[in-house]
Amino acid sequence: MNLDYVAELYKRYLHLIFAVSLKYVKVNEDAEDLSIKVFEIIKDKISDQEIENIGGWIYTITKNQSLMHLRSASREKQKEMEFSSFMEIERTEHHNNKIGLESNLVKLEECIKRLNNEQKKCVELFYKQEKCYREVANLTGYKLKKVKSYLQNGKRNLTICMGG
Repeated sequence: MNLDYVAELYKRYLHLIFAVSLKYVKVNEDAEDLSIKVFEIIKDKISDQEIENIGGWIYTITKNQSLMHLRSASREKQKEMEFSSFMEIERTEHHNNKIGLESNLVKLEECIKRLNNEQKKCVELFYKQEKCYREVANLTGYKLKKVKSYLQNGKRNLTICMGG
């Protein structure tokens, strides 16, 4: 594959790819990430395809990647809700049993201390201080995707540590 050709496609279509991505995902950072991903796909697949309408082909790839991103984000949100429900059930079940609640909170604090620094920082900001993803990213300096990853892995590690 001639990289000059891909570079020319990049110049001509980047703004369109970004615009289509942004139309679907509504977040500039996600649209930027998707634009890069689309160009990786173009670079990998263009020599294997017989393309009659390059603009239409690129649009289809962009739309499909955007929709896949939205589905993935939806699954992440579902996991967040499940974890929040899990935490709420834990709080509710032990509400009448102060000793059990105290014990679980102590154990949860111990488990949080065992997380690596990145996960610990993100979990404390997100759950204890009730910051949103963007606020956590801004406060820590981590990229948004890293924040989501640290939270997901931190939740998993807490669930394991808590015996779940």
